[in-house]
Order: sequence, then C-alpha cells, then structure tokens
Amino acid sequence: MNKFTRGPWNVSVWKGDYDKPMAAATGVPIAITHPCPACDTDECEANAHLIAAAPDMYEMLERMYNNALEDPTRYRDKIGEILIKERGES
Repeated sequence: MNKFTRGPWNVSVWKGDYDKPMAAATGVPIAITHPCPACDTDECEANAHLIAAAPDMYEMLERMYNNALEDPTRYRDKIGEILIKERGES
C-alpha cells in the first residue's frame, strides 16, 4: 500500500480550543473538534472512523481477491476486527 498516505490512522476527539495544539498521537491523527463547526459531530466522527479503517479494509479486500480459491471464512475474525474499528468500538 505504498501508493497511499502513510498510517496508521488514529481518530482523536479534540475538545480543546482552536488556538491550542492537539496532543500528539501515535500515527497520523484524524482530529474531530467539538463542537464541529463544519458538520454534524456524529457524522464527522463516523467519517473519521471509516477513514481510519480504510487501509485495513483495502488490505483485506486485496488479500481475499488475490486468494480467491481459499475459504473466505478464514478471514472472518480479521473482518470482525476491521468492522469494530470502523464503528469506533475499539
């Protein structure tokens, strides 16, 4: 996946002031400010979790595509982990 922005992506909910820097996070942060001036806060957070999970989803789809003859149920646990991440439950 070297064609894409480096990761890992991490969702950071920032409740601070706009003039103060956000605390450093591991990886590339996707910041959500509260209150979000541009859109609905829940939508912003859902989008951030989707963006954070996108590299994992891409990798899993590529793995399944390249191994089409394998039993897809062997990927079930990893797919579950990705879905948890996408929902923001991790």
